[in-house]
Amino acid sequence: MKTKIYKIFLVVAILMVPFVLVGCKKKCPTVAKNIPGTSTFREDCPFTDPNANASGKRELNFYFVYDNTDAFKQQLQAFQSQNPGVTIRTKKFVNLKEYEDTIVNEIAEGAGPDVFMIHNSWITKHAKKLLPEPVDLPVVMTPDQFRQTFFQAASTDLLIDDKVYGMPLAMDNLAIYYNKAYFRDLLATTDRPADLWEAIKDQVFQLTKRNNSPERFALAGIGIGRSDNVARAVDALYTMMIQYGVKFYDDKEEKATFAENGTANAQGITNPGEQAMTLYTSFGLPTYKNYSWNDTITGYAPAEMEAGTFVRGKVAMILGYPYLYDNLVLGIQAQQRAGGPHIDISDIGIAPMPQLVTNTEATKRDTLASYYPLVVARTTKFPKDAWNLVQFLTNADSQQTYHKVTNHPTSRTDLVTEQQTEPLFGVFAYQAPFAKSFKIYDEDSYAKVFADAIQKVVMNTESPKQALVEAQDKITCIIKKAKKIISGDEDCGI
Repeated sequence: MKTKIYKIFLVVAILMVPFVLVGCKKKCPTVAKNIPGTSTFREDCPFTDPNANASGKRELNFYFVYDNTDAFKQQLQAFQSQNPGVTIRTKKFVNLKEYEDTIVNEIAEGAGPDVFMIHNSWITKHAKKLLPEPVDLPVVMTPDQFRQTFFQAASTDLLIDDKVYGMPLAMDNLAIYYNKAYFRDLLATTDRPADLWEAIKDQVFQLTKRNNSPERFALAGIGIGRSDNVARAVDALYTMMIQYGVKFYDDKEEKATFAENGTANAQGITNPGEQAMTLYTSFGLPTYKNYSWNDTITGYAPAEMEAGTFVRGKVAMILGYPYLYDNLVLGIQAQQRAGGPHIDISDIGIAPMPQLVTNTEATKRDTLASYYPLVVARTTKFPKDAWNLVQFLTNADSQQTYHKVTNHPTSRTDLVTEQQTEPLFGVFAYQAPFAKSFKIYDEDSYAKVFADAIQKVVMNTESPKQALVEAQDKITCIIKKAKKIISGDEDCGI
């Protein structure tokens, strides 16, 4: 009997050996801890992620704005093919305000996107909602590598405390759209917009034809000078301020300084902000030779602003980003169907943003960068997968594919030479290396402050200097609110 019991015990003990040995090993973690800069799993442990769905896949939510899904289809398919454990769900938005509100609210609730587009002017406001690049990715882009790979504006916006907070999918910038027929037929010495603002003033004077119509212009030279009927008014003013070398803030970034005069800056200008405001509003004031824009010229279709006026052939030049081209084409086609006045699509030209210096002074060329980099939400359950996706979508091959579908210019230094030779959209690639950006603490508030300042000048209620001083006080208040130096309940006079 004892022998029988001993044999049974021996068999059970032998059967238990594998389980005992496994139990003696270090236990593999079963919960993914999203801690940037640390390794989540040991290499000898299987990747068992409780956040994966029932099929074992990790799902990434990718939110984007404006672009069609086709802009990402090929790239996302390639990424999922190379990363079979990842599923990507996309969500497109067309209303920018709704898009921002949705992201903010969903992230606050611990949900929302893993990867999303964010306008570069939102970075400062929403930086705390973003996850910087983890240092334990298979491929990590250092800040120095980032500066070498992407253009200057991206480094200004996306390198915070020497950490990479996002990667630019493109580098949109502001340029001039012009009607080639008017330049060909009405100007004797050139067939395109001039390179310098002083020469642009002369061209505007030659192109502008006044009459007694409700618009007061048979043809306007350029669609800038006001803010109530110019979609890109504030962006145009920002561009001119950058070109004049305006210093927007003090060294601590606690006070706006763009209205202050002082010692001459690098361009030898002592009042750069005032001169920029004067240049912009001169196109909207009858007292200037280059006056070409008023409040009635967009009366035919107020919502379309300067773009609608351009489509109907009432203005020779307007400012815009790459996506404006498609909007103009759609507008022309709509006018064709309605039997209304319109220009030919083939007459749309695009020229570089005018400068304050000559082309030979190549070290000083500026335009405004306005683009949507890709970022990762702090609430993501899959930081490595999310950042791998950001890297993949901004690599050279993906950007080329994106550019072919959308015409957005590259943000990468290794692609610009090829793209800038394109006959129509090459202008934007040409300008990408010298597109500039500056820190904005609240984009909506800034836009209202500067738009109001422009209108006060063109309505002759304040001088450029007075309007800027008032705007400077309001922007300083916005900064102090953002930095919690003053109460968040302060309205800042907006």
